[in-house]
Amino acid sequence: MPIDKIMLSKSEIKVLELVAKGYTSEKIGGALGIAKTTVQTHRRNMLRKTGISNTQQLVGWAVRAGLV
Repeated sequence: MPIDKIMLSKSEIKVLELVAKGYTSEKIGGALGIAKTTVQTHRRNMLRKTGISNTQQLVGWAVRAGLV
């Protein structure tokens, strides 16, 4: 899906940057001051918005799109 068709929030992009660095949901939550469940919600929303089926593919997509 083209990047211009996807609207990721600033929070989702922050989470995605940390996911790309290998952080767990718990560590991302601690780094951003949000709950682990909120991180998981952001991950789920990004997968839904992009139509991608897993986090590994999401990170690859983000790298190719220049987001991280």
